[in-house]
Parts: sequence; C-alpha cells; structure tokens
Amino acid sequence: MASFNIQPLARFAGASTSIRRPRELTYFSYDDNRTLYPQSESSLQYYYPPFIDTPSESGQAKPTIDLSRGFETFKKHDDQIDEHLDSLLETIMSHEQKEGQITKSDIVTWRGIMTKVYQLRVRFSRARILIQLSRS
Repeated sequence: MASFNIQPLARFAGASTSIRRPRELTYFSYDDNRTLYPQSESSLQYYYPPFIDTPSESGQAKPTIDLSRGFETFKKHDDQIDEHLDSLLETIMSHEQKEGQITKSDIVTWRGIMTKVYQLRVRFSRARILIQLSRS
C-alpha cells in the first residue's frame, strides 16, 4: 500500500489554500467506446429508480426481478487504465483554449473524489467528537 509521510510537519508551513464551496469549471463525456468529448453533455443521464412496487406483466403481486437482464450487452470497463486524471486535464486544456485564459484554481478534481473527501471529513469529525467525549 502506498504511504505519505507527514513528518516533518514544518514542510507544510507557509501559505495554504482556503477551502471554499466547489464550483464547476467544465465537464466532459465518454461515448460507448470510452472516447473523450471535452465540454460535452452527451452522456449526461438522469437516474430513475426502478418501479419495484408495481405489479409485474404476469399480474403477480410482487414482480420478479431478473438481475441478469442486460448482462449480454454490458461492456466492462478496463480497470487497468486509469483515465480520470488524463480526461480531466484534457478537458481543462480544452476549456482554457475556449476561454482564452488559464484556469486559476488551487485544487482541481472531479465530483466523485470530492464526495469521498467529504465523507472522510465527516467520519473524522465523528471520531474526533467521540475521542473528546471519552476524555471528558
């Protein structure tokens, strides 16, 4: 497992960024062949929850759910290729070319990573509260 040594702490002294509410700079899409399309909303989709409580076509009270439906058309993504950072950087370059100026930001990431950071922060805060309560 990779590690990040935080000692000596003095190397983190000095100017730091302020963490503010995230804002969207740009966006991108992939097609079915994982081709990148910077500044495209073509793969934007909405989530529709399944209608599980409705009767099935056969008239049964509880519908049967076939979990293998669609499996034959499923395209597995190659997990060996980590394309997130490349796609993000290519999209930012495309955005900068379109806008004619460099994007000024201290932190650039995609939505999924910020969700994980937030969840980690919440878990850390809860752990800190538990530790403080146990010391009281």
